[in-house]
Amino acid sequence: MRRAWLMAAGGVAGLALLAVRLRRTYLVIRVHGDSMAPTLTDGDRLLSRRTDLAELRNGQIAVVVSPRPTGSHYLIKRVAAVPGDPVPAQVRWVVGDDVVPDGRFVLIGDNTEASFDSREHGYFHAADLHAVTVRKLKEAAA
Repeated sequence: MRRAWLMAAGGVAGLALLAVRLRRTYLVIRVHGDSMAPTLTDGDRLLSRRTDLAELRNGQIAVVVSPRPTGSHYLIKRVAAVPGDPVPAQVRWVVGDDVVPDGRFVLIGDNTEASFDSREHGYFHAADLHAVTVRKLKEAAA
């Protein structure tokens, strides 16, 4: 009886550790606004994986801590350039560089008419990077 109890306790502890690890690695983010339309729309939920700048690739959808004091805590934008890449033309006038420097990256929303991104903010810093999107979980209700 004691052996069965110990095995059950070990199983529960293992599940708890797995849950903690998953929580530290993955998170669900809700989209607010239309800056990524038509790819993402207001209300979509995204499964995102915490990451760092070294793993970031062009074309991924990144979740960053918002530099704006009001509104959502996060911004969700497409990666346009990572360290060592040429600075996109529409951002070059803001940052004044030809190549993205170490520790920085460029984000641009898919819906450029409604997006606050590197075209206004300039570079985002490695410390601002929170996660990259793995997949959309739910489409917004019509």
